[in-house]
Amino acid sequence: MRKITKGVEPEQLTKWKRANSKLRYGSLPPEERQSIRAACIKEQRGLCAYCCQSITVEAAHNEHIEAQDKTPARTLDFSNIVASCENRSHCGHGRKTKRLTLTPLMDECENELKFYLNGLVKGTSDRARASIQALNLGHTEESNRGLVGRRRSMVETLIYGSRLTPEELLDIEDKELLNMLADEFASPVEGNLQPFSPVLVNVIRQLL
Repeated sequence: MRKITKGVEPEQLTKWKRANSKLRYGSLPPEERQSIRAACIKEQRGLCAYCCQSITVEAAHNEHIEAQDKTPARTLDFSNIVASCENRSHCGHGRKTKRLTLTPLMDECENELKFYLNGLVKGTSDRARASIQALNLGHTEESNRGLVGRRRSMVETLIYGSRLTPEELLDIEDKELLNMLADEFASPVEGNLQPFSPVLVNVIRQLL
């Protein structure tokens, strides 16, 4: 996960809410839903709120951090909505309506989840472990072989793109160089981050 800072809701949503004050998300037309998704993807730098793979308006869905059936009064609250990938086995669809005790809206999501170059992720707190399992983010190879494999492959591609091997990265002792690498992977290009780059930033930060 990467910390998401929510911004102002889309004007299209504001106007619709003003004209339909008694309605909830289920009544929202497709155009307004798309405006929400586009705004979320922009503030998420083009990545899924949970697994950090690349997403687009056409290949993502609006995900309520606090599930709609649990908090119906927040279904149109933009600060409660993020964009999630469309994979059926993990992230928003995989979680369904399970409660998340650690979310990408919290600063701690960047340090209570610990990623590894083998593609696995572990939680350093009870709430992190609970959220990893609720979202099926790959705490074991068997739990989500597909996501773990994609994450490992993409992280290795990012490392090789910096003219390093994974082994060489782990052997770097120069903290200034590590900080430079972390800053490079955390910097958007034309508004978007590279897929799974926050995972590699997490790995590098562990070396500091």
